[in-house]
Amino acid sequence: MDPGEYETCTYCNRSIFPDVAECPYCGHYTDGKGRFGLGAEGERRIPRVFLIAGWLVVLALALPLLITVWNWLKSR
Repeated sequence: MDPGEYETCTYCNRSIFPDVAECPYCGHYTDGKGRFGLGAEGERRIPRVFLIAGWLVVLALALPLLITVWNWLKSR
């Protein structure tokens, strides 16, 4: 079997035989929804750590502005 005939497990990212229902390495079902796979709509999913980091950046940028507005409203 040449390398082009293998698929990649969407959970552990190892090469497996095509049309295998369960990965022999990690034991997950190869449904394509793992961290290396595609989402339900067929688009690549964003890892959770990037979503959390993004929200922390938004909060870090918005928090000083909100504190300033809050202090300004209290002083009126």
